[in-house]
Amino acid sequence: MLIANWQVLETARETAPEAVRQDWQALASRALPPAPLNGPEFLLPLLALSPKAELLTARAAEGLVLALPVQRRGWPVPILSSFVSPLTNSGLPMIGRDLGPAALQAIARRIGQPFLLTGIPASGPFWDALDQSGLRLAVLDRWERAALYPQGSFDHWFEESFERKRRKEFRRLRARLSEQGTLISRSLDAGEDIGPWAEALLDLEDAGWKGARGTALKADPAIASAFRTICRDLHAAGKLRFWSLTLDGRTIATLFAVVEGGQAWLGKIAYDETLAKYSPGVLLILDATEALFGEGITAADSCAIPDHPMIDHLWRGRMAMADLIIAGETVSPLMFKATVLAERARRRSRAALKSLFYTLTRRHRS
Repeated sequence: MLIANWQVLETARETAPEAVRQDWQALASRALPPAPLNGPEFLLPLLALSPKAELLTARAAEGLVLALPVQRRGWPVPILSSFVSPLTNSGLPMIGRDLGPAALQAIARRIGQPFLLTGIPASGPFWDALDQSGLRLAVLDRWERAALYPQGSFDHWFEESFERKRRKEFRRLRARLSEQGTLISRSLDAGEDIGPWAEALLDLEDAGWKGARGTALKADPAIASAFRTICRDLHAAGKLRFWSLTLDGRTIATLFAVVEGGQAWLGKIAYDETLAKYSPGVLLILDATEALFGEGITAADSCAIPDHPMIDHLWRGRMAMADLIIAGETVSPLMFKATVLAERARRRSRAALKSLFYTLTRRHRS
């Protein structure tokens, strides 16, 4: 595809993404916006477990200008969708600063069919690039999730975010937990062995309700192994943050985040459910929040479900998100409309079945 300055954008569907690791990493250093959850450190171990997954790329003279992992879905109509896994559902493509709109056009032309993007920030640089690309677009869902936009000091944020009674309760919980043994709040140091941190999270999650349901990462040894590799590679790249609470040397709560370009994305959190009355997860989130303030992070995405019962009451900022279908000029209006209608019908059916499941099993949504 020719663009205004006579460069040629070459597109490809990489079935062996590891081959473009270096170019992908180079793109990550100049991507706008940062998209580390769709970066090589995070996704290569997961893509290796998914034989049907591919990496869409667009390349200009200076190198890679777009990278997006995708998967094919056949029901209710054939559609290409952004890649999702037990560890990430972000469909935000990694695009270069200058050629984003042109790269999106080139990829849409190569695909030649409607394309589903999930978990996209509904404002900001990528949304602007979509608007400038001139692609056909239909929003399927919009929602908000908790976010943190640090300004000033952590102490000021703490005072402004919670009334006096709530602040006192947080301090009381920490004091009562400290009475159970030696309580230490820790963060991962650069160069420290990441192995014990990853294992502690896997073990804590498996010991709780997710383990009982069979949805913990350790329930799938391949996914658990991929998680260990992801932690190792992110830590080596300086993009991983990990926090924990230990009681007499035993980890009772742990949380990780991915940091890039002055922004952060929270990952999984796990805690000892036998100590739930002391809210160790809440206390750890507060410790992590203080660390993010100290690092000078400008924005942190909770990556949580809408109306999350914990993080929504701690982080009062909100981030607008959307799922959407896009298509280029090679897709007829009729095909585009039919695909959108089919996907909306699939989502309504899925929501109804989930609601029935939760009603019959008396489970809470998580």
